[in-house]
Parts: sequence; structure tokens; C-alpha cells
Amino acid sequence: MAKVAVRNERMSNSASASKLRTKKRSRDMSRTVVAGLVALLIIQMVAALYLSPMFSVTPNSVTIRSSPLCSEAQIRSLIQPDLPRSIVRLPVARWKDAICNIPVVKSTVIKSVFPNRVVVELRDRHPVMVSDLGILGSCVLDSDLVPFRTVEPTDDSLPTLVFQSSEVKPELGVSITDASQINGVKTIMKWLNEHSDISVAALNIQNQHLSFVMKPSNVTVLLGTPRRLDEKLDSLEILIVKRPDLLSSRKYAAVNLFSDEYPALVIRSSSGDKSAVP
Repeated sequence: MAKVAVRNERMSNSASASKLRTKKRSRDMSRTVVAGLVALLIIQMVAALYLSPMFSVTPNSVTIRSSPLCSEAQIRSLIQPDLPRSIVRLPVARWKDAICNIPVVKSTVIKSVFPNRVVVELRDRHPVMVSDLGILGSCVLDSDLVPFRTVEPTDDSLPTLVFQSSEVKPELGVSITDASQINGVKTIMKWLNEHSDISVAALNIQNQHLSFVMKPSNVTVLLGTPRRLDEKLDSLEILIVKRPDLLSSRKYAAVNLFSDEYPALVIRSSSGDKSAVP
């Protein structure tokens, strides 16, 4: 009797285990079916985005916020050949590259607005100075020293940049120098804006060295490379306080700030000779 009972118990346990396995397989199959249905639904939704006219961007659904420097028609001519197209398949990166190749455009933002609208916003370059760039002629530059258009009569009040380099072939829309020089010019312009009593006839970049000419004294401030430029300008400020005639007198030729020591003055004599004094 004991053996029969044991056998019956084993059979009962085996049946229970079999039922549990069957239930587990049923649950797994149900999950698989549900996952398949969800995936199918997602595919159908994506297909709807690709194919439905509701999500199709057309030329009429594109808004362009242009500027006086760049016409709306110019921007549309770069975008409309790709339209109509689904809002999820727009070549936004290619559009940005094409728009930013326009010299007057500094940057652009392209926003997709569901279900089928696109907004294009432009950021213009702002005139900061003018420069004679050889084959390009007289051009207006922005704060990144990018020439973006030719000079107009309204640009007369802008400072002049004298740029000399045998290695650079200037192009519209491309900066004429490297980041170090750009940051150096920005530092000088900021310093000049903070010192409204100092007027500048021209800024100069020659062989990677920076300088500017003060007016009406025509004193050239030699700054050298952009290294420690803030300290050099601080030294110039101290010198101007001690010798205010630097801004008006024509007896000085230059202020040499190349070294890290206190700046030296180059004196112009009545005969035109120059001599350096501490």
C-alpha cells in the first residue's frame, strides 16, 4: 500500500508540473502575440507617417523667417526641390549646410512642427569692421572675422582691419584667420568699447601679431601674439593714465607691449628718428 501511495503521489506531482509548464507556454505565447501586434501597430504608424498626405510637408507649409540680408526666395530655392516629403524624412542636415553656405548667414535653426509644418529661422552676420582683402575688394567682416559682403557707404563708421598674410586666400563666408587671432581681436574690441575715450584708426593682423593705431595721435600699440592679451591691455591702460598725451600727441611712434614687462615707448623725434624709452 505504501508503494502505491508513493507512486500515486509522484504521478500527481508530475501532472501538476505538466500543467504549470503548459500555462507558462501559454503565457509566453500570449506575450509574443501581444508584442507582435504592438510591433505591427508601430510599423503601420510609421508607414502612415511616410505615406499619409496628412504628414506631407509641401512648399506652402514651410515658414521662413528671413532677414534684410537674405531673401526668402533664396532660401526656398534650396529647400523646395526636396518637397513634398514626409515630415519624418526631411533632409534637415543637408538644408542647414546649404543655407549656412550663404555668406551673410551665420547660423540657421530648422524646426519640424507636426503634423506637416516646417519653420526655418536665420541668424545674420553683423558688421563689426571693414577690410581690404585683395581679390575680394573691400569687405565687411563679422565678429568671427568672416567677410560676408562688400562695403557700402553706410559702413564708413566701422573700424578698419589691416590684414596681411601670404598664406590665406580670402573667401566670402570663411574666416580669414584662426581661432586664436579671432579671440584676440574680440578681446581688443571689447577693451575699446569699455574705453570710449580711445579712438582707433585701424586694427592690424600681420604674421600672427596684433596691433592697433590710436587716433588722432597715430600711436601704434604693438601687442604681439594674443598670449596674455588682457595683461598687455591692462599695462596700456596704466600707461595712458600716466601719459595722457599718448592719445593726442604725435611725439610718440608706438607702445611696445610684446614683452611681459612694463611697456616701452618709442619716441618719434622732430627729425623722424625713433628711440625707445622705458
